[in-house]
Amino acid sequence: MDKKSFLFNSILTINILFLLLQLIAMDIFNLAFNFPILSLGTPILCCINIILAFYWFLSFKWPFFLFFIVFSISFESWQSLYQFKSNGITTSKGITLMSYNVRSFNRYDWLDIKDIPGLIDNYIKKVNPDIVCFQEYTLETAPSFQNYPYKIFRPYVPNGKIGSSIISKYPLVNSKTISFKASSNGGMQSDVLLNQDTLRLYNLHFESLRINSKDTLLSSNYSEKFRSKIKNVFKIQKQQVFEFNLLSNSNKFPEIICTDLNNNAFSESYKNLSKNRIDAFNQKGSGFGSTYQFPFFPLRIDYIFISPEIRVLDFITHDIELSDHKPISARLQI
Repeated sequence: MDKKSFLFNSILTINILFLLLQLIAMDIFNLAFNFPILSLGTPILCCINIILAFYWFLSFKWPFFLFFIVFSISFESWQSLYQFKSNGITTSKGITLMSYNVRSFNRYDWLDIKDIPGLIDNYIKKVNPDIVCFQEYTLETAPSFQNYPYKIFRPYVPNGKIGSSIISKYPLVNSKTISFKASSNGGMQSDVLLNQDTLRLYNLHFESLRINSKDTLLSSNYSEKFRSKIKNVFKIQKQQVFEFNLLSNSNKFPEIICTDLNNNAFSESYKNLSKNRIDAFNQKGSGFGSTYQFPFFPLRIDYIFISPEIRVLDFITHDIELSDHKPISARLQI
């Protein structure tokens, strides 16, 4: 075998392997078991396969078509990863709802930016959503949000300083804390009174991944610990989603869920939470919709889910860096 044939066969074998891994990560085969690390790395697998497709295209080689075969098989899953912006114009106003993990308003100076609370307050004024759901909210560092007459805060744990908050231009009633067993994360629920309609609003923060710079699959010192940590977090998230779905089953109103799920759209947690619900990004989102500040790795872990009877008019992932998360907003017709 000459060098060219060897190179061709080697790259083709690698390409086929990564395409199969992508299909497994996207759960196209509906396997009875899941692979947490693989599902978390789905965006990387997709990027590798796109690069290999370009290589075959520039080389005028037939394996170029392998990518399109796999793409057609997994088209629906690709929509959870990347969306082309719709050019349609909607005249209906609807209501605008934002979800934002504010990371305690930079309480511990993670970002070298002065007056994060003031900058977030100004941005909220500029965007002017009708309702905002905050995760990792702290009363002691939060701005006043004077344009919002209705404000509710619920700590994740009793007497805690960090929790969930909802600010609204519409009345909020029947607000309750949502707690998860043996976890410092949690959320809240509240009913929103929209003229003659009542809407159930959930604001949730699921178990955190806590990824740091030492977490890698390439270093033998940390790879085993990383895999073990991810597996444990995914197990906790699965239980938390189960607990929440039990709670949600008793709800009789149309619902909106604003959440920092701490997992991507190919995870078991996402699949269990999105079942019988609409992911607003999938309806009107644009691009990768990455919401978490992680270098060279598009992570969409913040979501707005809605009941099927609610219509999505628009969706925006806001390109600001005032937290380790980006805010997302959806314009909805109830």
